[in-house]
Amino acid sequence: MPEEKPVEDRTEVLSLRRVAARFINTDEQTGLAELDRIAADASRVIQKRYWLLSTTSAATAFATAVTLLPWLALTLNEAPGADVIGLIGLGCFGLMMAAGASWRVFQYGGLKATTSQKPVYADPEDSAVRNLERLFAILQLESSPRAFYFARNGARRYVDHRYFFSKLRAAHVANDSTIRNALFGPVGFWFAPELFLEADVDKLIADAKAKPKRSGVLKKYDYTGAIMSLIDHPKVRALDITKKIGNQKVIIGLLVHWYIGRRMEVPSDTQLAGYANDILAAIRKNRSSNS
Repeated sequence: MPEEKPVEDRTEVLSLRRVAARFINTDEQTGLAELDRIAADASRVIQKRYWLLSTTSAATAFATAVTLLPWLALTLNEAPGADVIGLIGLGCFGLMMAAGASWRVFQYGGLKATTSQKPVYADPEDSAVRNLERLFAILQLESSPRAFYFARNGARRYVDHRYFFSKLRAAHVANDSTIRNALFGPVGFWFAPELFLEADVDKLIADAKAKPKRSGVLKKYDYTGAIMSLIDHPKVRALDITKKIGNQKVIIGLLVHWYIGRRMEVPSDTQLAGYANDILAAIRKNRSSNS
């Protein structure tokens, strides 16, 4: 009787970010760059809403502290007016909880995560986004391998499939802290740990019917046109070149705006950062020669 060959075990333990990169592109590094772009675009979409939430939460938390602490002191001393201050403090506390609840409703469609929500992306029809969503569709199933994070003692802590129901599920594969910090878990509040997956990634890609782009055929970016568009731009002329912080972000924002305005694929902030630095160096050199 012929000897039965053992089935090859192709299971790997990878960060969810690396798994997502493979869903997007056959070259992992290219896929990671695409993830950075997707996450940055999604972050810009929610920026104002998240700023309003964080500001409201901070303000109401501060108001709660400055009213309830005096209320406690007045109550212990049986001083008049303690009840009024206590009611004001409870009102501030209620507003703080309401702000958190509204953010949970925004992400999960209600206070409980019951169904997958329509995700927040700048361009939902982007082929990279569609492949990323195929990964999340798999992870939303109870029968799929469970994602997990590592506790401080090194133990695995598995997360429920409902963690991928959020509108902000792209935060789970983001490298940038901006969108990651905005994510609520289906239970509790902010959830930012890096997630991992133990699975056969090639099988997951096949099961999800994803079609990662092949390395080397990624659409080329028109860097020359984007850079030329900044010549004599009012915001570039107004830059204080002596500033150490902020100028790079301005240049990247102008480049991104140029790509979006022409309905072109937008490079990631990481890819644009080098060009922004070159532009700033050229401006610095030009201004010093004219001074």
